[in-house]
Amino acid sequence: MARRVLAAVEDLLFRSKISETAERVGVEAAFPRNSEKLLDALRVSPPDLLVVDLNSARFKPLELLGAVKSDGTLRGVRTVGFLSHVQGDLALAAREAGCDRVMARSAFVENLPRVLSGDGVG
Repeated sequence: MARRVLAAVEDLLFRSKISETAERVGVEAAFPRNSEKLLDALRVSPPDLLVVDLNSARFKPLELLGAVKSDGTLRGVRTVGFLSHVQGDLALAAREAGCDRVMARSAFVENLPRVLSGDGVG
């Protein structure tokens, strides 16, 4: 069975990069439109990975991470968040909310094939 990734990403450029890379490495990627739909999709079928744009206004990433990590059935879903490299406070808050790996945007894009295939998380 192919790996499956859900992404809380609204930026079209990053959605495109994730989608293209996922297709190239044989990973199914889905992009729910808001936090409610994302949480529903997570509960119906937990993915192998949840990718979170930590700067997303639509997804309220810290609240989303808290909801995922406090839910007994979702707690085990691996999470990767990306942000600007200068946002140290946000990186710390994301880790405290339960994000398994926080990456600078540039590192996220550079390592995207490994991240999506499961080699770059943890």
